Parts: sequence; C-alpha cells; structure tokens
Amino acid sequence: MAVIGKKVPSAPDSDAPPRRIVVKFRRPQQGGATTDDIVHENVLQSLAQSLPGASVQPYFADTGLATTSDLDEAVPGSGSAFRSFVAVDPPAGTDPVALARSIGARDDVEIAYVEGGPTPPPVTPANNPLASRQGYLNPAPLGIDALWAWTLADGSGVNFVDVERGWTLDHEDLVAANISIISGINKDYNGHGTAVLGEVVGVDNHIGIVGIAPGAKARVVSQWRTATNYQTADAIRNAVQGLRAGDVLLLEAQTTYSTVAGFLPVEVEDVVFTAIRFATDSGIIVIEAGGNGTNDLDAFRDTNGRQVLNRASADFRDSGAIMVGAAAAGVPHGRLPFSNFGSRIDCYAWGEDIQTTGDGWTGNLTNTYTPQFGGTSGASPIVTGAAILLQSWARERQHNYAPNDVRTLLSDGALNTPSANPPVDRIGVMPNLKRIIQQEAQRLASVAAAAATGAVLAHVGAG
Repeated sequence: MAVIGKKVPSAPDSDAPPRRIVVKFRRPQQGGATTDDIVHENVLQSLAQSLPGASVQPYFADTGLATTSDLDEAVPGSGSAFRSFVAVDPPAGTDPVALARSIGARDDVEIAYVEGGPTPPPVTPANNPLASRQGYLNPAPLGIDALWAWTLADGSGVNFVDVERGWTLDHEDLVAANISIISGINKDYNGHGTAVLGEVVGVDNHIGIVGIAPGAKARVVSQWRTATNYQTADAIRNAVQGLRAGDVLLLEAQTTYSTVAGFLPVEVEDVVFTAIRFATDSGIIVIEAGGNGTNDLDAFRDTNGRQVLNRASADFRDSGAIMVGAAAAGVPHGRLPFSNFGSRIDCYAWGEDIQTTGDGWTGNLTNTYTPQFGGTSGASPIVTGAAILLQSWARERQHNYAPNDVRTLLSDGALNTPSANPPVDRIGVMPNLKRIIQQEAQRLASVAAAAATGAVLAHVGAG
C-alpha cells in the first residue's frame, strides 16, 4: 500500500478487472508484417484450443493508428512488436500464476506473466502564497534550482503528458493552464493526479503554488481506457501520438509482479516496456516512477528468471526512460525506506513534504492543497519539471535534446546533487539545473563557434 506522509490510506473502491495473463509470442527470425500476422493468428488459435473456457484475444484491440504500417513508419518494427502480445482471461477458479507458468513453457511463447492491473499510485501522499513552502524549487543541494532556471526558461515550447488515473482539471491553480484529457476515463485518485500536475504546471498567479515548468503545455491520458479496461501500455501508445520528439511523458504509475512482493516500476511488464521503448525511440523523453516497493531492483527477476533491471546483468534491457527514486526533503537527502533502488534508478528527488495542489490522494475539490505529497509519485514530477525546463531552454536556442541526452545530463554525478550515502542509497542524483545549463551553454557556444569558423574557412577556400 502506498503511503501519504506517515499515514497509510485505504484504496478507493474501483471496478478492478480480473487478473489477465499477458503472453508475448516468439516472432519469426525473418519475415515481415504478413508473416507476423500469420504467426499471431496461429498462436491465438492454438492458445484458445488449449485453454477451454478462457478468453484469448490480441492484447491491443487496435493499433491506435490507422494501420500496423503506420506504427512501423513512426518506429521501424514497432507495429509488429505490439502485435506480438496476446491477452488471456483465465476461466473462473483458475490460478492465473500457475496458468501463466504453463503457457510460458510453450515453444512459441517468449514470456507469459500475470498483468499487475490497477494499483494505487506510487505516492506517500513569490506571488503565489504557498510558493515559499516549495523547497524543491530552491538552489542545490536543497532543490533543483528552478528559481535560477526561470531567469532563462519557464517550460514554454514543450508539450507534457501525465499518464495516470484521475485529476481535478478545474482546480483553481490549474484551470488557467487549460489541461485537457487526450483519452481514457478520468476515474479515480483525482487528488493524486492534481498534486502531480501542480508540481509540474501549477499556474504562476496569485493563488496557491507555482509549478516547476508553468509555461509548458500539459495534457493527460488515463490508464483507464474505458470504465472497466485498465491498460498502461495502450495509454502510453496513445500519449505518444500527441507528442513530438523532445516532448515529455510522465508515467505516474507502479505495478505488481508475481515473482516479487511489493510495488515495482511499470516497465517490468513486457508489454509496458515495449510501449515505453516505442515512446523513447520516437524521441519522447519518458520519466518513470521507480515505485514504492522497498525493492532492490537489481535483484528482480521476471518469470523467465531474467534480471532485466540490473545494468550489470546480460539480461538488462533499457527502455530509455528516466527512472526516479525518492529521498528525504532535508539535506543530505537519504533514500526514503519505501523507495525502490538499484542501478536502474537514474535520478531522485524529494519524496516527502511536497507542497502542491489537491489532497494528494482521492479528493476532487477545486481549492485544496497538501504540504505532504510524496513517494516516488512526488519525486517523479520534480525530475519531470527539470527535464521540461532544460528542453525549454534548449529550444529557445534552436536546439532539441534527445531522450538519452536528457537522461545523461540529469543523471550526471559530476553535475548533480548526490544522495546522503550513494553506495547504500542507490537512487542516483537529484538534478541541479543551474550547473547543467551553465555547462550546456558553454558547450553549445563552443559548437556554434566551431561551426562558424568552419563556415568561414570553407568560404575562404572556395574563394
């Protein structure tokens, strides 16, 4: 269970769908979309025949774009990758974990696992009256120094999408931002989504707080695709279609997995990893909550025994997302006990005592604020705001950072704020925007000067 401040809240009632099994079939070594289609149809038929009473369907009802070829045009191979997934709804009374194990043993299956399903979000829940309490805006080592960055950029020119489950979009400190929902149902945990949006794009006005990147254009996508269909991967794919290369996507979610107790980052699920990789390959900067499971992610193994989150393992796979852990608000920032940790975590930020909009959990009033938002839910928007300000600054200078560029800069141990005990904490560093931008300003100036010199020399040579 997630924690708000030092309280353990109860989860709200929701129409949780039954536990599904996600199956990824083995794609042929050679062939194209036609071959994949044939294999896909054969697997569907074979699985359905071997599982009487089960519902066996393609995981994605549609591609979200016109055709599979459209997905491949955006990112080569992505259309076929998405078609590799099948969803199995077990018959009543069946143990889904045992059934997934049985399906995973098939020669035509790469992996099968029980989908996490809806989980609580990963929260321990100047002229703006409450801005003085937003210590995460302050200079390092206390905060990320958004105050200094605002002298150069405010997030303008960057699109931002928050993926989670609910928001109060007409909150008094958000309504002027004109945040719209792209797709899905604005269903539950509205106070949580409101708190996240406040951290990132709270309006710079005479009310409440101010967001880290108030100039960014924000929209939202819900994991609840319909009132009863919960799909993180589909929400990610849909969000990508509304963004351009260099824009920012925040995954305010966590999941469960049958091999480990506690919450985990959503990319442990293969279908979600594929969607995140599609986003980063499309040039989208993805920020992913590390989850509140107190887990050593290096030790995590999926149902095939692979250490997919351990950078030192041959099994490691990189989604390209910036994964965020949570640390104490006070200096030095020690890892908070609930935060997951390990080599996969790139950055950390405050995971407690965050002043923002909403009540941080399930409320939907339009005039509430909380001084106690936290968890990796609270930390991830801080890193998101840093990424947006950095990209906003770059775009004003006719430059556009790729996802790996932003991750490299925000996780650079020489530029950013270390945690209290890095070898023990294992949650990366907290962004220091002043140092990052100052270094990048010098680098870009040097690149421009070299280009100008080269152009002059070329002109002289031509003459």
